[in-house]
Amino acid sequence: MKMRNNLMTSILCGIAFNALIAGVSYAQWPERPVNLIVVAGAGGGSDYTMRLLARGLEANTRQPFNVINQAQGGGIVGYTTYTSAAPDGYTLGQLSPFAQFKVLGQANFTSENFTPIALINVDPAAIHVATKSKFESLGDIIRAMKADPASLRISCGGTCSASWDIPFVSLMLAEGVDVSKINLIPAQGSAAGLQELVSGGIDVVLCSIPETDALADAGLVKTVGVLAHERLAKYPNVPTAEEVTGKAVSGGTWRGVAGPAGMDPTLISVINEQIHKAYESEGFLGGMKNRGFGTKYLGSKDFAAFIKQHELQTQQVMTALGFGAKPGK
Repeated sequence: MKMRNNLMTSILCGIAFNALIAGVSYAQWPERPVNLIVVAGAGGGSDYTMRLLARGLEANTRQPFNVINQAQGGGIVGYTTYTSAAPDGYTLGQLSPFAQFKVLGQANFTSENFTPIALINVDPAAIHVATKSKFESLGDIIRAMKADPASLRISCGGTCSASWDIPFVSLMLAEGVDVSKINLIPAQGSAAGLQELVSGGIDVVLCSIPETDALADAGLVKTVGVLAHERLAKYPNVPTAEEVTGKAVSGGTWRGVAGPAGMDPTLISVINEQIHKAYESEGFLGGMKNRGFGTKYLGSKDFAAFIKQHELQTQQVMTALGFGAKPGK
């Protein structure tokens, strides 16, 4: 009996010691460089937002945050990279609208594949044309779409059936356009789509307004409408879609930080604290404001509820457009 008690005591002490060591390790996170996977190409809004956050994290933690762009497959490669990584906090990634992949049969990601850590950004979709385009307004685009839904080459600013084009398609649906015929073209991020727009390979690009700033300042791109409830403070001359059409359709993208499933709650709390600190810094908030990007912070629990709602809404919208099965099927 005494030997058994001694054995149990040793086991319990070992467990307690390992837990203590783990706790100390989490408290000191990160103790080495962290990889931050961006599921979009260089030069776009996702790239800017995540690199801005990475700079803040580096300043706070004194460790490198290696930003790695993996836009292949509309971001599927990037999502696969970090959801397949060890749940130790050293490979994190951008989490943005993802539910469309499963609905379209492109990948099997669900909220269960991720550990949501923090939401940091929300932005409405907008509609952009080349300055020399024959389309001078959102009204012009709608009239062309009604006459021939397939006549325009429309870049999704990334993967299609996602954050930028779903609100636009919903608007076209409300306008009576046969949305099954719309010519949507995926791109390796908004920057790539906008370059195609300027070169004449695309008629319309769907993405956020801040992503067009450089090209707009150069007189190459103009924005004809934004899918928001009201005009954006930095872009007061851009009308909302509702102003043009009378249809209250809005929507866009969001960006946050996540890790693979199975991360320890204590580690999640430590990382969330560091991200929140970087988010609230003058460098991050000032940089986002200067570029016109929206800021919104949700911690891990609220972010988890947010992405569950995203899955439901995506399924409902895409079912209405003829994709996938009905919710619950």
